[in-house]
Amino acid sequence: MWGKILRCATICGFLWRLAANLTSSGMSGNQDGLCCICGLHGKLSFEHVPPRAAFNDQRIFEANIDTMLKGKWSVGERPTEGRYAQRGSGRYSLCNKCNNDTGSWYGASYVEVAKRAMTLLYMSSGNLSLAYPYSMWPLRFLKQIVVMFFSACGPELQKGNPALVRFVLNKEEQQFPDRIKIYAYLHHPTKSSIIRQSGLSGVVTPSGAHVFSEIAFPPFGLILSIDRPPIDRRLCELTHLAEHRFSTKRDVYLKLPVFPVTTPLPGDFRTEEDVRRDMVENNRLGSLHLNQPIPELG
Repeated sequence: MWGKILRCATICGFLWRLAANLTSSGMSGNQDGLCCICGLHGKLSFEHVPPRAAFNDQRIFEANIDTMLKGKWSVGERPTEGRYAQRGSGRYSLCNKCNNDTGSWYGASYVEVAKRAMTLLYMSSGNLSLAYPYSMWPLRFLKQIVVMFFSACGPELQKGNPALVRFVLNKEEQQFPDRIKIYAYLHHPTKSSIIRQSGLSGVVTPSGAHVFSEIAFPPFGLILSIDRPPIDRRLCELTHLAEHRFSTKRDVYLKLPVFPVTTPLPGDFRTEEDVRRDMVENNRLGSLHLNQPIPELG
């Protein structure tokens, strides 16, 4: 069994260039609104999540999670309701200044690590179990991940976390808020059938309650967790990358688990076979309960 969603605003999609969006990707042109980083109101620019050069340069098909969870989609199948987004995964979420500054400071660093991870994934067919070296600018890589979560979560994340805003708007800042943790995994290249992106979601699993946001787009799956343990303890924590200076480049060894991504549910790492088995079991239990005699009243 997986868990129960308490609140979820999600992008979901498939590896045939499919995705769904937080609310609306705003693909129709310039839009006004609150910048998801600085919070100022004005014209918003389109932010690719992840960066365009990190394999996010093809059209995707946006599907709505509410529709998918109402029985109009089955695991492994392509959703029938949605629309194509020609520019890739992203939304109008940042003012021009925040977009230009963070993109020039951090974007290339993320792309470099993503290309290394994609090479490892496909050379191994997803069979990775060791810690591998990634040549990177550690602080810049982490900051780009946080920028992506600002866009994925909408203005609410910046409103409640001014220290996180300072972390990305000051490129030299190394102080990372204690209540927030960043985790990562690798998106399985053959067992995954979906890409997804969620705003802050509350999920209850057998291990407890979790509050987190997720961005699952090959080669990475990324999770921002607030005040709670990670949804899966196998995840690799990246928060320590904040210890490095902006000018530091080095090899960082990361032991990233490789997870299948097959459903629009954030933090769900079941294979398609696992999901189908759980569905059969849920139907069986439901039938058992329905067949129980109704207790007499009084």
